[in-house]
Amino acid sequence: MADNDNRAKGTIGLILGGIIAVAAAAFILTGGELGGVKEVTSDSDLAPVAPGKK
Repeated sequence: MADNDNRAKGTIGLILGGIIAVAAAAFILTGGELGGVKEVTSDSDLAPVAPGKK
């Protein structure tokens, strides 16, 4: 029997693509922190660094 579905194809893909695009834009605009703010106030906030070889 013929497919009598008159809906546009790819609607789900369009909706999911839009959601992903909005999430990616929010991630980029927040600096990759997803709403959190990363502040460095002292040296103790930084990652440890191994001493170099002499």
